[in-house]
Parts: sequence; C-alpha cells; structure tokens
Amino acid sequence: MFFQELASPFDSATQMNILQERLRRLVNNMQDGNSNEYPPINVWASEEKIVVVAEVPGIDVSDIDLQVCNQTLTMRTKRPFTELEEGQACHRRERGHGQFTRSLDLPYEIDNEQVKASFSKGVLRIELTRAAADLPKKISVHAS
Repeated sequence: MFFQELASPFDSATQMNILQERLRRLVNNMQDGNSNEYPPINVWASEEKIVVVAEVPGIDVSDIDLQVCNQTLTMRTKRPFTELEEGQACHRRERGHGQFTRSLDLPYEIDNEQVKASFSKGVLRIELTRAAADLPKKISVHAS
C-alpha cells in the first residue's frame, strides 16, 4: 500500500493567498496599463536572459541598490522631499518621495556573476543571465 504525505492545510491557504495577490496585481495592471508600484517597470524574458527596465527620473545613480537573491530581484532607491522656497505654495504634488522598494520574482535561476545594470536619462536597465545549470537540456532518445 502506498501512503501519500498530506500537505498541511496551512500550506494550501498560503499558496492560495499568494495566487490571489498575484492575480489581483495582474488584473489591476491590465485595467489601465499602469501600476501604483514604484518604480514602474517593463520585463522581457527569453530562455537565456531577462531584461528589466525601470523608470527612475530624478534619482541619483548612487542611490540605487540592486540585489538578486535566489529568484528575486530587489530594487531599492530613494527620492528626497523637495522643500518649497519661501513664499511658494504647493499647487499639485504627484511625484513621490522617500524610500522605495520593488521586488520581482524571476522565472528561473540567475547567474549572479553575469548581472549587468546601466543607467541613462532616468532609465535603469538590468540584464540578468540565466544560470547555466538551469538552462533546459536536450535529451537524445535512442531506439533499441
């Protein structure tokens, strides 16, 4: 007789919550094409690499902290609060300020030694190369 280890109901609930959160974000982003998360990003993936482009206008390159841990890319940055000059009154303030953190789950394992990042005109471009050990391998089938 085979006994199957039963998964904890808490594991199922946790997985369901994660799925619901991801679906909520997907639907919200599809509705208007915008996201309230900062910085706004675009992500492209192929079998060999992932490209992440983030808009970070007004951010100094020295204030950008990038980290890859397991299959998660984390971007941290900050934008200082702009003080008003004497005699000025704020009419509209839409640009955020303070500390910002954005984490992105990656679809596969990354080679941490091959990550490249560049910054130009307020746009951050990150290229993440897939780990060689994680690349799909073709298996030859021989007839007998």
